[in-house]
Amino acid sequence: MSWDGETLTELAYLGRAVQAIGDSPNPQEAARLLCEAAVPRLADAAAVYVEGEARHRVDPARRLPHRWSGELPHGPELLDEHLVAVPLRAYGKPVGSALLARDRTRRPFGEGDVLAAGQLGVPAALTIFHERLHRQQLETVEILQRGIRPDSPPDLPGVDISFRYRPAAERVGGDWFDVIPLPGSRVALVVGDVMGHGPAAAAVMGRLRTAVQTLAALDLPAEQVLHSLDEVAQRLADQTLTTCVYCVYDPVLRRCTIASAGHPPPVLVGPDGGAEVLFPPRCPPIGLGRTPYETMEIPVADGSMLVLYTDGLVEERGRDIGQSVEELRGKLTQPGPLEEMCDRVLPTVNSDDVTLLAIRFRGIPGEHVAQWLVEPQAMAPARVRGLVRRTLVSWGLESMVPMAQLLASELVTNAVRRTSRPITIRLLRTDVLLCEVSDDDYRMPALHEPGLLDEDGRGLYVVSQLAERWGTSRVAGGKTVWFAMPLPAEIASAGT
Repeated sequence: MSWDGETLTELAYLGRAVQAIGDSPNPQEAARLLCEAAVPRLADAAAVYVEGEARHRVDPARRLPHRWSGELPHGPELLDEHLVAVPLRAYGKPVGSALLARDRTRRPFGEGDVLAAGQLGVPAALTIFHERLHRQQLETVEILQRGIRPDSPPDLPGVDISFRYRPAAERVGGDWFDVIPLPGSRVALVVGDVMGHGPAAAAVMGRLRTAVQTLAALDLPAEQVLHSLDEVAQRLADQTLTTCVYCVYDPVLRRCTIASAGHPPPVLVGPDGGAEVLFPPRCPPIGLGRTPYETMEIPVADGSMLVLYTDGLVEERGRDIGQSVEELRGKLTQPGPLEEMCDRVLPTVNSDDVTLLAIRFRGIPGEHVAQWLVEPQAMAPARVRGLVRRTLVSWGLESMVPMAQLLASELVTNAVRRTSRPITIRLLRTDVLLCEVSDDDYRMPALHEPGLLDEDGRGLYVVSQLAERWGTSRVAGGKTVWFAMPLPAEIASAGT
């Protein structure tokens, strides 16, 4: 078959136009290139429609509508001799359509013209399809992230908390943070960063965050939490690394335990404004396997502040990260409210996700904590009732005495039956009244509704019915059973 010069010229032009449309970065540009390739060489007017709206038009005489939702099931088709409809389809799915029109003074569209119009539509349809698919993926991941990232930390006694999360433009990643209440008014503080971006990183992040919450609920030591998280990560995905810092703050002892898995170092700001970079024992990221993790324990005075963050806050191309951390330390020495500090240290532009968690420690006053050791004897519940009465009267909580005595004695009675070593009872007055009873028996009590003739099992059932909240947790050396009661309204409104 031989080709004349005019045909070869047209084929070359069509090939260049198809290539340009296929290389376009977005549907808007693809629609523009399609229309400009068609007019005036192939048609006198052209428009590309996506979701019924004209994405782009070249239509000097305004022959074509602004809206057109016609979807043809097959290929390009002549609507009349001077109007061609091109369905834009990708992988069998309709994504839009195009209309091409010629003046009545010009010869009608021929078969070759219709075929050429169809060729121009192929790369445009693919560009529109992939942009739509990418947008849907981003929306899915953003919904996933919104569902697994807390909107705001809970209000907890002994701490003030502020946070910031800023995703990188048009990308989603694996940053997360958590603030998890622990027994004894302690709190776990977590910041993590899964390597990579997109749905895969977000999915791994969600699973690891759930795992951390579960491990924290078991009240495991910080190093054991990271070790167990490392085992979980190995089962989730191959070749996925995660950095994480896990801290536990005790507002009664005013101490903080920190374990880090390859994470940027925390910064501690003292009450006097002096800031220091903390360097927990160097441990590799989570996901490598068989890695021992270690902790550091530091005293934290009331009024001091701990700042945790991901590398997006300090990482900058071509700059030493140590220098950036030192610059962050300098910014944190400037006085001001917690919220203002968070805004001040955020970068104006970030190429990676940025997560920042700042915690100001207030502690729980020693006069609001009472603790005793009692022998597991038959008289122990009666003794505890007396201790509870004297303590609550001294705190101005006389109205809470009868209920607190009843619930505390029920927990002590259960402990007496299960242990031969001294039992620890602790009362804490924060925004609630918290009572903890600890013993050396690892068996966790099971709640069940006792029958009319049952002699056992009533104590925990009574606690579950009368306390605002209650729970159990394993601790080093045994377990703790606790309950919480709201303070009287007039005292709660005045603050603790």
